[in-house]
Amino acid sequence: MSTVSFSSALYLSMLALPRVGILVAMFSGVPLVLAQLQFPAQLLGTGAMVTSGGLVFLLGLLLHNPMPGLQVLIYVGWCGLPALLMAELLRRNVRVLPMVVSVTIQILFFLGGIGLFLYLKTHGQIWTSISQGIHGVVDSVMNTAIKNSQTSLTPAEQVKVLSLEPLIYQTFLGLVPGLFVSLSLMTSLVLWGTTVGVLESRLIRPGTVGIDKWVLPDYLIFALIGGMGLLLVPTLGSRLLGTNLLMIFGSLYVGQGAGVLLSYVRKRKIGPWFWIVSGLFVLIQPMFLLILALVGVIDIWADFRQIRGNSEGGGGSGEKSPYVDKKMDDLSGGDGGHRDSFRLFRLPNPDGRPCILG
Repeated sequence: MSTVSFSSALYLSMLALPRVGILVAMFSGVPLVLAQLQFPAQLLGTGAMVTSGGLVFLLGLLLHNPMPGLQVLIYVGWCGLPALLMAELLRRNVRVLPMVVSVTIQILFFLGGIGLFLYLKTHGQIWTSISQGIHGVVDSVMNTAIKNSQTSLTPAEQVKVLSLEPLIYQTFLGLVPGLFVSLSLMTSLVLWGTTVGVLESRLIRPGTVGIDKWVLPDYLIFALIGGMGLLLVPTLGSRLLGTNLLMIFGSLYVGQGAGVLLSYVRKRKIGPWFWIVSGLFVLIQPMFLLILALVGVIDIWADFRQIRGNSEGGGGSGEKSPYVDKKMDDLSGGDGGHRDSFRLFRLPNPDGRPCILG
């Protein structure tokens, strides 16, 4: 019940506070990952996902959400199924970067499929409604900018500003793919990084490889350089492509920057209050994520954590997941999945030899 209530509450924060809630909702799959890892034989995470979906539907009705069924599908595709896939990949000890990419692709395919189904089912009317809504938002923002302008604009200048509305609308639509992919990537990173952190603090000895020792392959920086290069091309299509690339690969470097920050906090032994303050900063001003991305990029050359080139420290995307080979122990006589009867963690010793903890 705690898994269901916690996961549902995190997701429903998106309905109450859309701007802040979308960042909080990315964590709603973490309880499902932990439940699935702890009791894989009983498929506890799957059951919690189904129950949470029903709770999201009921609470959506109470909150007078116009499409509670769609909210359930978004919850399943964005939080539920990615959590179950992440749990399975962690259990199979898949490398970090392929694991994050796999979960991201699952989110994109599921939610993209839902969007395509709704588009075909409504014969394109849903896209017309969304387009009109976006037009309305753009028009409102433009009029608000004109009214709040520090200098009074002449009627001719106002007309000139409003004439930019079609270009702004087209630009926004061109950035939707990058926003969608970057949100999916950050959700995958949150699921992996938070789950690994919880497992490390509760079940695994401190020092196990996690996001604080994870580094991206250095060659990915060329994607960012290519994106910045496309911004210099004086065509709208090239600049939109470059911006999309910057958002997508910048999201990965946000994860690397978060690893640098976590490593610093652990070395300084800063208390939990730091995470409360940092979380509030990010929720109040999401642009703080740009600083983390910048730190992640600079880490390629600065090597803040002194782990690049060290096979035990990070090794880029090729490092193993710290939650390794969770197996059933059938020697206990088949007690129906009692947690102490089957939980095995194979962890690396400091000298590199495997160590079995039961």
